[in-house]
Order: sequence, then C-alpha cells, then structure tokens
Amino acid sequence: MIDLDPKRWLRVEELFTRASELEVEVRAAYLDEACRGDTELRDYVLDLLRADPSFDATIEKTIANTAFRVFAADDPDADEMRGEMIGPYRVERLLGSGGMGMVYLAKRADEQFDQQVAIKLGRHRLVDPDTVLRLRNERQILADLDHPNIARLFDGGTTDDGVPYLVMEYIDGIRVDTYCDVHRLDLRQRLEIFRTICSAVHYAHQNLVIHRDIKATNILVAADGTPKLLDFGIAKLIDSAGDVTDGLTREGAVIMTPTNAAPEQLLGSAVTTATDVYALGLLLYRLLSGHPAFETDGLTPTEFARAVCQQDVVRPSLRVQQAQRSLSRNLDAAGSGALEALAGDRRTNVSRLQRQLRGDLDTIILKTLRKEPERRYRSVIALADDIGLHLKSLPIVARSESWRYRAGKFVRRHYAAVTASILVVAMLAAFSVVVSVQNRKIAEERDTAREVSRFLEDIFMAQDPSEAMGAKVTADELLATGAERIKATLDERPEIQSTLMGTIGRVYRNLGEIPSSAEMLEMALTRQTELYGPDHPIVAATKDDLAQTLTQSAEYSRARALLESAVLINTREYGEISNEVAENLRNLANLHNRSGDLDRAQSTIERSIAILVQLDADAGPEPDDEVRIKLAASKATLARILQVKGDLDQTEALLIEAIDIVEKTKGENYPARAYYLQNLGVLQRTKGDLDAARETLDDAVIAIRQVLGSKHDLLAATLLQQGVVYQLTGDFENAEIVLQEALALRSERRGGSHPSVGYALVLLGILQHDKADLEAAEESLRRSLSIFESAYEGDHQNTASALTELGAVLNSAGRPDEALILLERALRIRQDDFADDHELVVGTQTEIADAFTRQGRYDEAEPILLRSYAVLEDTQGRRQRRAARALARFYELSGRAGTAPGEN
Repeated sequence: MIDLDPKRWLRVEELFTRASELEVEVRAAYLDEACRGDTELRDYVLDLLRADPSFDATIEKTIANTAFRVFAADDPDADEMRGEMIGPYRVERLLGSGGMGMVYLAKRADEQFDQQVAIKLGRHRLVDPDTVLRLRNERQILADLDHPNIARLFDGGTTDDGVPYLVMEYIDGIRVDTYCDVHRLDLRQRLEIFRTICSAVHYAHQNLVIHRDIKATNILVAADGTPKLLDFGIAKLIDSAGDVTDGLTREGAVIMTPTNAAPEQLLGSAVTTATDVYALGLLLYRLLSGHPAFETDGLTPTEFARAVCQQDVVRPSLRVQQAQRSLSRNLDAAGSGALEALAGDRRTNVSRLQRQLRGDLDTIILKTLRKEPERRYRSVIALADDIGLHLKSLPIVARSESWRYRAGKFVRRHYAAVTASILVVAMLAAFSVVVSVQNRKIAEERDTAREVSRFLEDIFMAQDPSEAMGAKVTADELLATGAERIKATLDERPEIQSTLMGTIGRVYRNLGEIPSSAEMLEMALTRQTELYGPDHPIVAATKDDLAQTLTQSAEYSRARALLESAVLINTREYGEISNEVAENLRNLANLHNRSGDLDRAQSTIERSIAILVQLDADAGPEPDDEVRIKLAASKATLARILQVKGDLDQTEALLIEAIDIVEKTKGENYPARAYYLQNLGVLQRTKGDLDAARETLDDAVIAIRQVLGSKHDLLAATLLQQGVVYQLTGDFENAEIVLQEALALRSERRGGSHPSVGYALVLLGILQHDKADLEAAEESLRRSLSIFESAYEGDHQNTASALTELGAVLNSAGRPDEALILLERALRIRQDDFADDHELVVGTQTEIADAFTRQGRYDEAEPILLRSYAVLEDTQGRRQRRAARALARFYELSGRAGTAPGEN
C-alpha cells in the first residue's frame, strides 16, 4: 500500500487528473515517464484509473495534448521564473504547482502602486490546448465573481511566448483545516467559518458556477480569519436549464480530486451543485471530527471507490468513539495522546467531542454525504441555514420534524434568551404533560402540542432581533405579556390554557419570581383538576410544580401534601419504577432537606436514585438522556444532604458522578453543571482545599453569568459561597463585594423576609465579625435570626447557625452572659439532628466554652475546648481556627499550663 502522506496524495491527484484525460492505451506509457521509476506510485495511479467507471471509454485527444501530458509532468523551468516579468509584475518565488500549471508570488514593478499578487501560469514547454481552455474558463468565471470570500481576479493575458496566465489576489494565509487547528477553534467557531465558506460557494452557484474541487487546500484563511475560496480551474458553467456550457466535461473525462470525489463523479454521472454540497460535507466532517469521512489506509483504489459509492458514512461522533476505543484496546498511549491533542485543538476532550458531534451535527453531515444527490441538501445555502439553526438551538431541517423534537429545540433557544435554566425545565415539563396521555389520545395531544408551540413562538418571538425592531424586551415584560394573553385568549381551550399557565409558572419560579409562579400554578392546578379530575397524571405533574414553588417560599406543609399526592397518582399510573415517581421523590427529599428533616430527606432521595438506576439499566446500551439527567440531579441532592450530615467523602464522590453524567449527556453549557460545580466548591472549602474551592467557584460564577444572566438565584447562591472562600483566604475586600451583591440580589428577587436572605445575612455577619466590625455584624445576625424565626415552623438548623454566630459576636464584644443564652439554644437544635462529634455541634460547643472562659469558668471550659480542637484540628475551616483561638485565649486568661495551638 502506498504511503498516503499529504505530499504523496497531491502527486497522486495531479497524475490521476492528467492521465484520466489521456486515451486509455497511452496512460501506462505516460505514467512510466511521469513517475520516473517510482513503480509503487505508477501502479497506485493505474489502479485508481481502473477503478474509475469510465475506464473503458475512449477520449479523442490531439497529438499535441498527448505530447504535452507525457513531457510536462515536471517542469524544470518552474523555478527559473524568479525575477522575470509577466506583464507589469515581477516574479518573486514559486508558491505551488498543479495539473494546469504553476502559481507564483509576484509584485507589481511599474511603480504605479505597490501590490503583491498570485500569478497562475501555464507550463512552459508545451502549451496544452486544454490548459489554455481551462485558464480562459477560469478567467471568465472569476471575472464574473465578486465576493469577499472568493479570491479576486485582477488581470489575465498571454506571455510573449504564448503561455496563458491569470493575475489573482494573493492570500497570505494557511489552509482552512490547519488554521482551525493552529488557532484551536472550538466547534462553534469552526461552524461559523464553514458557513462563511458556504456563502462563497452559494454565490458561485447563483452565478451558475460549480466549483467541483472544494477541499481544504483550496480554501486559505488569512491572518484576520477571513476564508478565501481558490482554484476555479476545473469549475464548470451551467446554463439556467442546468446544462453544461463549457467544454471541460466530455465523455470519459474525469476531472476531480480522487479522495474528494462524490459518488456521481466516480460513477461518471452528471455533476451538479449537489456535488459541491458533498465536497462541503467531506470538508465539514474533517473540520469537526478531525477524521476523513472515508479511511484510505489498507484500501486499494478500487476498494476506496467502492466504499464511497456503496458504504454508509460512519457518523462523525461514532468515528471519534471508534478511534478512542481502538486505541484503548490496543493500549496505544501515543495514539491516545494524538487523539486527545485533536480534541484539544477543538478546545474540548475526546468524550466531550463525541457528545458535541452527536445529534444535529451528525445528522447535518450525513445529509450532505448521501449517495444520491437528490437526497442531499437542495442547495449550499440550505446547508448553511441548517447549521445556523443548530447554532441557535432551533430545529434543523435535516432531522425528522417530530413535534417533540421541535419543542425541545424551542426550549433551548429561548432558555438562552430569557435566562438559561428556565425553559429547559419549564418547556420540557410542559410538553411532558401532553406526552403523559399520548397513548390514549395521540391525535388530540399532537394538535394540542402544536398549538402550544405556535402560541409560545408568538410570545417569545419578541426576543428575536428581527422582530423586536431594535427594542429590548425584558424577561419580565415577556412573561407578563404571555401570562396576560393566556388568561385573556384561551378560555375556550382550557387544556391549552392550563398547560401554558403551568409553563409560565415554571418560568417565573426559575426566575425567582415566587409569588407570580405560585399564582400561575394555582390557576393551572384548578383548571386541570376541573378538566381531568384530581387523580390524573397531568394534575400530578402540576402538583409537583406547585410544591417546588411552595418549597422555595417555605410553605412546607402544603408542599409536602402536594408531593405525597403526586407520588400516589404517578405510582398508580406508571408504577413505582418510573421517571415521574423518581422526580416526585427527589423534590420531596429536597423539601425534607430544606425543612431540616435530614433523615427523611436521605431515605427519600435514596428511593429516587434506586428507581433511576433501575431505569438506566433497563435502557440498555442506548442511555435515556432524561433518565441520566434526573439521576445526576438526585445524586447531587443526596450529596447536599450527606454534606450537612458530615459524610464528606461520599458527598465528593456523588458530586463528581453528577458532573460527569451532565457533561456526558448535555455538555458544559447545561445549567445544572454550574450548580453542581458550586456544590463541589463548597465541599472543597469544607475539606480545607481553599485554592481548589476558589477556582471551582470562580468558574461556576462565570458559567452562571454567561448562561443564566446576572439576576438568577443560582448566581446569588454561588456568590455567597464565593464570598466565604474569599473570606477564608483573607481577601476581605472581594468577599464583601460579592456578599453584598448576593444579598441585594436575594432581597430583590425573594423579598427581604425570605430565608435565603437570612442565610446571606449570616454569611455577611461572619465576615463583619472577622473584620472586627462588631456592631454591623450584630445587626446583620439579628436580622437573620428574625427572618428564620418567622419563616420556619419550629427550630431549624439555619436558626441554629444565626444563634451560634450571634453568640460568637457577643463573646467578642465582651457580653458572654447574653451569648450563652443564644448558644445553649443553638446547641439543642444542633443535637436534635447531629451526633456529638459533628462539626456543627462542635462548632457551637466551642463558642459556649469560649463564653465560659470569658466568665472565668475555666474548669468547664477546658475539657470542651480540648475536645473541640481535637475534633476540628484537621478540618482547616472557620470553626477550626475559632477553636484554636478559643483554646489560646483560655491558656492566656486562665494562666494554666499548656501549649496554645501553633506554638508547638
């Protein structure tokens, strides 16, 4: 098998092009001469020629044409042109050569103006009439093409010795695939460049020109990132009826790059604009996956041609996966490194690259590479438009237009426009309401889904710049408009009205507009109960949604009743092993966690996980993305519960699993990933790895701002954790900035009496305490305590946090008697939920012992402080430092023998 390195392929392509235009009986003689003893090269090209379906055809050739191709294989005069004049241009150096001639860099020498150009010149010794014809054809084609992404023609003519030439724009750039790799462009950036290339090809098609040789070497990208399409030397003109109008395509003539040939070229069939679509597909395949659509290794030319014409193209995502598995099986470390480098050139890793290609991009590329031209994209602009739709998360044309698919794409588009988390959850849930009864009412539900989709399209079209006419429509205005239209216009279609009310209610919840969310969901629940009865799965879904909203507003009793009802309904309808029941249980576990019932929270979420694990196992080798995402969410919920209970190792393992599931299923831009990163950052902080925690939380904040915007509740929550880490690393200035931003955001979105505001005030109070601003700290912590006592039914761990921190401030202010009253109450709350060696319990005990020290009760203080320091010594957090300071203070004030922490 011939070594198919790039230079070798260029030589094969050149020889094939020339030999294919000769009569069959003289091809071998030509290759004997042209290959100059390289029998491997000669035999390979002959095999390729024999694989061509037109092999047995005869070609009328003039003696001059034959002579030219026999003797012009390599022009020894090529490099002797340096310094010669061609018209007003002086040749500087050879840029390259091809089947039709040489290309030189030249510079205008008549002092009219300074200009560098590329001159394409026919070969010297014998001027092939076909070369003359093609150069004239290219000149005529380029003269009619004026596009910013097509290399321009400046001039043309014939030298004194009769050699034709073209003077063209010189592109100081590199081939497009190399450019993308050198600049490490991600898939989105590569797709944008590709769309620009498509615009150039489409422009040529509009001017009745088919390029016929689109490949990476014919597309250069300038330093400013502008791609330029080159080499229209074998392009053909078509008239308005689609007929060939030039003389370049004749019976038996094969004018193409063999490795870039479309099936119709190999079969000698008509070449149309669909041929360029195919070539663009090959280019896109390589640009995105880093692999060719058809491998050449180990194939004879005949086998390669047969593969192109008969074998299905492997999906790009599968090609990457196959390469990874093959290297893994063979323990090929070097190959694995090269594959990771390939992915790195796309700013990703191998697994993520597979996921990015899977779905729309696989579908788009495979449509361009269909064997039958009529089944490809109808035009290049249709291909470019489909890529544009993909980039906007709109439904692509190449995919079957199921309403469920269109709904999912609609969600993702507006989820980015209105804030990224809301519509992924809200719209998918809205349509799941419709799907839930699809088996019984297919036709009716399909119509309903379409009406829902059209209605929402109308509402959210205001976000489209082309519709908004430059006016910026805010999310609140958009939702208010939608809510009013739903109430006013859909009374005659209550099933659609109630579904849309649920959708808007979920959107409001995810924006943090809890009262508006509750209002819409209550209305939806009332209408759906009237329509379907109290035990219908649609009603169960809305009960679940309303319960989530009520959980956020701390209305735990009613939320619990709604969720328990939803579990019963869905168990009867779908069985316990179902997505619906697993989701109900996850939300119920979250409620128990928020209300402080950690044991019930853990047992409930473990039921949810068990169901989802079973569903995932039942899915077999093709995982269900919905199940996987819900499994990640349930694992993250369990992680939060276990972290509070002090099982940090298991917490970390669960969070890593959740992040991995999301990245493999949805990629890095899925909002839940940022949420799990936040949780991981908090865990790293708790374990004392502050550098890692800071990096993780900084990444999470950036991701949230980009995906969800600067007003989302998740941003506020992450800013709070970021502020804590800044504080622990001594960066008090930045800590206060982010904590104040989080407090303002929570107050704005949730109201000043919401528990989340109380939590923000606790963290701000801790910072103010560390800064020795005791008056401000006391004020913040008393506000937080008041909020918690009003919000919770009975004692809550958040209340214990406020009591503990306020007690610590009072200790620092020299008021230990007041501090003890608060701290003893806090300890009772802590001990209700946690073991005596739990960090939260020990932290409160430390402050009690410190109060004893300040009161002079040294005998009571000493054993508590020694035990507290021993328990907290390895945690490296705030409580550990407080224990160390409290013990040092004890030794100082008591005068007793001992070594203060840090002095041994």
